[in-house]
Amino acid sequence: MSRLIPLALGLALAAASPIIAAQNDGALRAHGGAQLNAGGAQQNNAPVQQSGPPVQQNSAPAQPAGATALAPVSKTEIKNQAAYERLLNNSGVSVQWLWSADRGHLTAKDVNDVVRIDGTQANFEGTLKINGEIVSIDSDRFTFRGTILILDAPDKGRRCERTGDYEFRATGKRKYWRLQQMESCGRLTDYVDIYY
Repeated sequence: MSRLIPLALGLALAAASPIIAAQNDGALRAHGGAQLNAGGAQQNNAPVQQSGPPVQQNSAPAQPAGATALAPVSKTEIKNQAAYERLLNNSGVSVQWLWSADRGHLTAKDVNDVVRIDGTQANFEGTLKINGEIVSIDSDRFTFRGTILILDAPDKGRRCERTGDYEFRATGKRKYWRLQQMESCGRLTDYVDIYY
């Protein structure tokens, strides 16, 4: 039993050492940089102190909240030439919430073997914006990497922004590719279509 007491004290001291080492002006700094006041409540306004060698700062501009960095497409994989040409010569983009809007304009360009698309549909009911690159395209589908943004549709104040890889697919005799990951923000189903 007498051997366990020094061991227990040593473990307690080891667990408390990060807090003791981070004492600053009467406040205790817990893991993650939050400070504890005398009553033990956290104060998150304290700067984070780092130990060890200095960390090199990233000079890249900060991304907006919710933005996700995506790996750029090095080359669009074209599995079907006719579908590739249909996408380059598309006839626009739409989301079903903009009932009275004309079909939006979608630009598709092949730049250094990477197909890039950029499109907007907008009116008083809201706005759809799509911007990104095509990872691959086949006879009835393509994989898009980028951002799809829907503003104020179907309700004013709604903002649905998604960034990542998404599949668009043409089924049956339809003359458009439809976003397959339809349900996102607020469990609403967004039919984003790119026409050919």
